Amino acid sequence: MADSSPSRDASERIDRIDSIVDDVFDQADPTKAYGHGLESDDDICPLFCAISQIKTRYKEHELIGRGGMKEVYRVYDAKAARHAALAKPLPEFSSDHFDAFLREAHLTARLDHPNIIHLFDMGVDQEGRPFFTMELKQGRSLRDVVQSLQQGEQVDEFPLQRRLEIFQRVCDAIAYAHSRWVLHLDIKPENIFVGEFGEVKVCDWGMGVVMSPARGQTESTVLLDPDLYGSLLESAKGTPIYMAPEQKDKRQTKTPQMDIYAMGCLLRELLTFELPTGSRAVDHPMDVPLSATIAKATATNPADRYQKVEELRSDISRFLGGYSTSVERASLRREATLFYRRHREACSIALGLLAIFAICVAYFVIELRQSREQAVEAKTAAVEALDRAEQAQTDAERAQGRAEASLARYLAEKEESEQRQFRQINSAIEHSNFVTHATFLRDEAFPNAIKHSLRHLESILDFDPMPNSRAWLQKYYLHFMVQDFDAALVLVENGKVIEPDLVQLAKKYSQLPNDEGYLDTDNFISLIHDLCAPGPGEKKLRRGQLAEKMLIYDSLHRHSTADRTRIVRAWISINNPNWHDGELVFEAETETVRLRGDGLRRLRRTFGGRKKGHDIISLVYVLKPKVLDLRETEIFDLSDLNGLELHELDLRQTPIDDLSALQDSRTLRRVFINRDQVSESQLASLPDSIEVIQEDE
Repeated sequence: MADSSPSRDASERIDRIDSIVDDVFDQADPTKAYGHGLESDDDICPLFCAISQIKTRYKEHELIGRGGMKEVYRVYDAKAARHAALAKPLPEFSSDHFDAFLREAHLTARLDHPNIIHLFDMGVDQEGRPFFTMELKQGRSLRDVVQSLQQGEQVDEFPLQRRLEIFQRVCDAIAYAHSRWVLHLDIKPENIFVGEFGEVKVCDWGMGVVMSPARGQTESTVLLDPDLYGSLLESAKGTPIYMAPEQKDKRQTKTPQMDIYAMGCLLRELLTFELPTGSRAVDHPMDVPLSATIAKATATNPADRYQKVEELRSDISRFLGGYSTSVERASLRREATLFYRRHREACSIALGLLAIFAICVAYFVIELRQSREQAVEAKTAAVEALDRAEQAQTDAERAQGRAEASLARYLAEKEESEQRQFRQINSAIEHSNFVTHATFLRDEAFPNAIKHSLRHLESILDFDPMPNSRAWLQKYYLHFMVQDFDAALVLVENGKVIEPDLVQLAKKYSQLPNDEGYLDTDNFISLIHDLCAPGPGEKKLRRGQLAEKMLIYDSLHRHSTADRTRIVRAWISINNPNWHDGELVFEAETETVRLRGDGLRRLRRTFGGRKKGHDIISLVYVLKPKVLDLRETEIFDLSDLNGLELHELDLRQTPIDDLSALQDSRTLRRVFINRDQVSESQLASLPDSIEVIQEDE
């Protein structure tokens, strides 16, 4: 058994190798392709041995094209196991023409760029004739694409943006060639190939030259200048309609502006589907920036053209990006229009919010004016009632009977006045709650709303209602909300009836605010915890609302990102008591909030409950995140995110299976979920503007 084991292992290794090298062996010696009688070298280096035994490298010649001085075959490269394009000089050319033939290969070998066809090999065959092999062109020429578009075909496959992107790839190739001091000098759609997967290749560099980086000509410049070959290259002239005017003079020094002129002609044909027409203005309907770009690239005077291909490409990139180009004289109106196109959605949202804000301010002003008018009317009515009462008292002295009637009338009017005053107080309190409602707590609007509410209350408190009136308590709330504890305690000192727990909190924190009148982060977090201490149901609800408003107001002046993050973490913990050792990370630069940890179930206020009809404000609202990562949490309701203007949302590893709350989002662009986390119908209900990325767990 021990003797047979090595033999069996060797046999298994050979079986594995056979499947790999069979194809290579077929190109070498068929007698050794499938046998197991390998020599030791064959066993160790099968690929090396197979390649070394290949006698003829290029096989299966198939003629695929014929040009001015060469013919091109599709061949199989036995050593590299691939197909390639093999070029040979035409049979009628003698050895005097071989250098002219090889110049294209020599020039192409200098270039290594993804948008330039690659040279594989060059050499001399058994007949003593030169050849070179290069990358086999895939796809179709740009000429075929333009002809199809001219006939109304493939318009959806090659819209304007894709045609300009193809042109940019050509610019990249020519710009790289110029950086290597190489000019193409025969740029046209026939020499550009477009693959079905977006590949763009610039081919046929036979007319190209190598520029000298210094004055005078170097040896390589002389060797690669096609004009020096005279009649040898008469059949390989450039294409006149794509040639710059100065290029037609063979004595003229070749410059990059000749290629730039051809690039302008190429751009014109990609946009109009018509052959170039010299320097004549473009009469085909197109965007003014593109027309100006073509005009500059094809200017008759080389000095008036783009000086570098990169400048031409930059103008195309700016056009695609929605910016004004260097060749157009963009007015302020034009720049504004381009800015709106680039930021269409943001501008629409901003205008909408501005309109809403204007409506809200107008509504507040109208309400305030009406309340003031009602207060004045009530005060006037009270004065009139008092006058009538005094008159009644005078009448009572004259006649006892009339006095009793006047007194009854006076009491009735006084009761009516008190009821009117009571209604005014309730209206002022409701108005105060309305203008400071969480729905309207947006940046600068919140402090202004509090000021309006205080002024409105003062107009009511001029009547000096009873000490236990809710109007005094409402004023206390507003002072407490902005951390003006001293002003709140003045009401207590004046004998107003205030809830004891709020009085104790005001006394506890009245000496702690800083010079700006605000608590530091630690004391503010302590105050929020004290507000949220257990209490009766209705009072607990009010305390929750008060804490939420204080949190939002405090965020307007607390500029430290770390402090605001600590406060938000404390607020989340209060509303998720089972969230222990959880993680909250806020990245200010990317506006990203990342939450982790068991027990984190809600992102809306749960402390104090939520009355029916109250709008939801997310617990992380004050951080204003654009990206929210909820992985590894127990969040289950996406309505908790109302009020957030998110761009990206990560819901992987959460129990969320309902995305309906995202259907009306105008800002959300990307959602990450686990595969099979939600149903297909849920995914189909989302708008096209939201990209859903599904990943395996």
